[in-house]
Amino acid sequence: MIYQGTARYPVTEIILHCADTRPDWMAGQSLADKVAEIRRWHVEQRGWRDIGYHWVIDRDGAVAPGRRETEIGAHVESHNRGTLGICLLGGYGASADDPFEKNFTGAQAAAVKRLIGEIKGRTAIGRVSGHQDYAAKACPGFRVRRSGLGT
Repeated sequence: MIYQGTARYPVTEIILHCADTRPDWMAGQSLADKVAEIRRWHVEQRGWRDIGYHWVIDRDGAVAPGRRETEIGAHVESHNRGTLGICLLGGYGASADDPFEKNFTGAQAAAVKRLIGEIKGRTAIGRVSGHQDYAAKACPGFRVRRSGLGT
């Protein structure tokens, strides 16, 4: 089981997000550089202490860590305790009802499925949802449950 923070909240949910970036955003740069830029947005522009997401998935399916899974994230207001945030790069201009493949790649689909499976092997995930399940947003740019990723 994964526990977060000093209160040891058990992690039971994964929440999917998009970065709201264009498909060619930071093309040719490393995933580490892209994660650093998102971290800069969160720290310098929002005043958070670190990147809000626990994982980031690039257009080619590469996966990079953000916050440690044992730390409470900053990815959904009032729903960060006991959740892990996964951010897919892309999704610029997406609507909440777009099909996954309109804004994301097949490599990202395979990577997010694999990552969800790995996380489920480490903790008791009871739900996989999208940011729009908790806020009036299009994020992650598809309906998680309809995509086959959600529970």
